[in-house]
Amino acid sequence: MSTQVRTCPKCSQLMWLKANEYEVLDDDTVRAKCPHCGSASRFKLVSVGANALGPKMGH
Repeated sequence: MSTQVRTCPKCSQLMWLKANEYEVLDDDTVRAKCPHCGSASRFKLVSVGANALGPKMGH
């Protein structure tokens, strides 16, 4: 997997997580620790639709 960009549910800051900074729990879920506030969160991966390959930045 590539870099995951997520918003922390606790401090609302963006987390740019490299592959060694998050743990894959199953095919649809990853667990990560926020580098800003330190809270642990689980995230569902998007596997279908326009955002399935990651965030679209710019055009």
